[in-house]
Amino acid sequence: MARYVFHLPRSLDTKAVTAAKKTATSMGATVVRTAAGQMLVETTPSKAAKVAEALPEWRYGLERLTARLPEKTPLARAKYAAAR
Repeated sequence: MARYVFHLPRSLDTKAVTAAKKTATSMGATVVRTAAGQMLVETTPSKAAKVAEALPEWRYGLERLTARLPEKTPLARAKYAAAR
């Protein structure tokens, strides 16, 4: 199963998120976490498409996990930029 982020543009309404959560769980998806205007859903790709059809105003995409690594030598970058 994959995780999908559903996002409701230009809305911070908690009632809309609660209603969307009920819709997603009734269709067999697992809602992992909700926030203002967003919810993280764990389900199969076919069920994610069905949930998206049931929530026409919501946009969704695959969850992407990224991490920023600290720069090893921050002075080298500063020296390089100053030399330009």
